[in-house]
Amino acid sequence: MLPRLVGLPHALDLMLSARKIDAGEALRMGLVNRVVPSAELASAVRAYAAELASFVSPRSMAVMKRQLWDAQFQTLAEATTVADAEMTKSFATADFKEGVAHFVEKRAPRFTGR
Repeated sequence: MLPRLVGLPHALDLMLSARKIDAGEALRMGLVNRVVPSAELASAVRAYAAELASFVSPRSMAVMKRQLWDAQFQTLAEATTVADAEMTKSFATADFKEGVAHFVEKRAPRFTGR
């Protein structure tokens, strides 16, 4: 999986050398997608988790995570077919209706995961 994250040259470098890298290098090569000072790590993680819990439908999150995992083993056509089917299913969910309502009413969402 490492070559998919950082590319083959970086993966080879990291694995063959077993060298330690700092946060800046990890960010530059795409191993991580953000860096925060160590003293702020716990609060940054809590804030990100709270944001996801508050503004992302649990159902949508589960579908997206499953699609991203499965897409590694699918052709583009297969992944597109699955994505289209999932989008169609989502239109009938309570969370989709809540997503539209909270946007139109300019209020915080109240997702149920259904």
